[in-house]
Amino acid sequence: MTREGIRSSGPGPAFWIVQVLLVGLVVGLATRTTLQLGNTLHAGGRWESAKVGLSHGILGAVSFVTTRTALFRERLDLGAWHGHHELRMKRRVEPVEVRLRARLVDAGTLSLLLGSDEEGFDAVRLSRSRGLPSACLRVAASGRFLRVRPLPQGEGLDDGWHDLRWRREGATLRAELDGQDLGRCGGPAGPVQIALRSTSSRKTWVDDLEVAESSGAYLLEDFRNRRSQGRVALAWAAAVLLIDLLVLAITRRTRQRGEVRAPALLLGVHLLLALLAGLFFAAEWIYFGKLHPDDPDFADYPNRIEYEGQIIPRLASTHPPGPAPTGTRRVVFLGSSQTWGSGAARPEDTWVRRLEEMWTGAAGPGGRVEAINTGIPAFQAHQIRPLWVDEWSAWAPELVVIDLGNNDRDPQQLADELREIIAFNRARGIRTALVLEPNTEEARGEDSLAGLRERHRAMRQVAEETDTLLLDLHAALRARRDEGFLWWDRVHLTSFGHRVMAEEIDRHRDELLPGLGSAGP
Repeated sequence: MTREGIRSSGPGPAFWIVQVLLVGLVVGLATRTTLQLGNTLHAGGRWESAKVGLSHGILGAVSFVTTRTALFRERLDLGAWHGHHELRMKRRVEPVEVRLRARLVDAGTLSLLLGSDEEGFDAVRLSRSRGLPSACLRVAASGRFLRVRPLPQGEGLDDGWHDLRWRREGATLRAELDGQDLGRCGGPAGPVQIALRSTSSRKTWVDDLEVAESSGAYLLEDFRNRRSQGRVALAWAAAVLLIDLLVLAITRRTRQRGEVRAPALLLGVHLLLALLAGLFFAAEWIYFGKLHPDDPDFADYPNRIEYEGQIIPRLASTHPPGPAPTGTRRVVFLGSSQTWGSGAARPEDTWVRRLEEMWTGAAGPGGRVEAINTGIPAFQAHQIRPLWVDEWSAWAPELVVIDLGNNDRDPQQLADELREIIAFNRARGIRTALVLEPNTEEARGEDSLAGLRERHRAMRQVAEETDTLLLDLHAALRARRDEGFLWWDRVHLTSFGHRVMAEEIDRHRDELLPGLGSAGP
């Protein structure tokens, strides 16, 4: 055979099949990566976050729905952005069966809820948290548990994937976990919302949520982004074709001289593109998709968190210097975001406002208790003390309640600042009470908990040295943690949690405000 004959003989069908497969691989990987980059709960439009609508916002609430971190690897991670999220499906359904796959990596819980704010919710809770068993729950709209029935699965959950099934059986619902019957668990009637709630700051994954409705409709939520999938794939196919044409144009003379053959050149180009597409996909799938962006897109959600620049001027305008009016007993609350009220659904839900209402009710006709809330999110004791001493002490309250312990990193500095505040108050006849800022202990690292305990010990020591009233709200809320959904993350309370905190502080009413009236049992 002549040289020309060899040169003119083209590759066989197998070669072109490989080329097509390579191009398909490039387009598929590039399309998948592109869709992952835009895969957010906000863009999906199917779910809404209960955190986002709170009147007193929480750091990370909006970021959870507007960044791809929560849907890393195309599954829902309820532990992203500080955990303890509650997602509700916007569309109401009439389910005869709900199924999902779940994985609890650490000592958190996952609750699947069916119901409404009007009627309350039935829930199945899967738990790996000591003291919080897997259970069938009846949950009021407030978040209080009206019924807790432990399920036989109890202590048997490991950190692998588990299949939860909730199916209608007559007028009730029956739960199954990994094929094991867990018994009857609720029975909502009519259209309901599906909600997912986690009490974890680690990984709590949910995937492949399936809903079979009484109408015969079927819904699958696998948390993948398929929006404009066809157009994205066509765009990448066009990009590959453009690259091919560009490479052929650049190498035209080389090919004419016989130094490079077009099929071999295209094979090399497609192999390189496949390698690059694979690397970008792997980088997103393994690492970049789980990162919390430094500057997340807030997608026009309103900022519901106040900071120093808003709070200090507001207090100056609403509370001028000077003692309380006649007949009013004034209390000032010092603290950070928990004191300010992060996590409250409404302004009146914050524990400080609840205490003001409770204490004013106990003051009798013509009496009033004024609670001035100076909490500033992210603040520490060394920032609070000068504000109190130089500005707010002019309010001349009879009592100052200090709720700290979470943000301060140096226990000794925290103790020193508290000693100075107590001494300053005592010289002016102002009583002081210290509150051990409560935190949840679910899915917390031992180092984190050890640091919190150390700061609490420092506050205890100050209280003993100065003969100052100390309220252990951390222990009090830990004892009540299975009464309802108390937490939005490790330090911020739900509206129900704010209510519980107010109740626990009110138990010490006689010590805090002598003569106001008995706090009752």
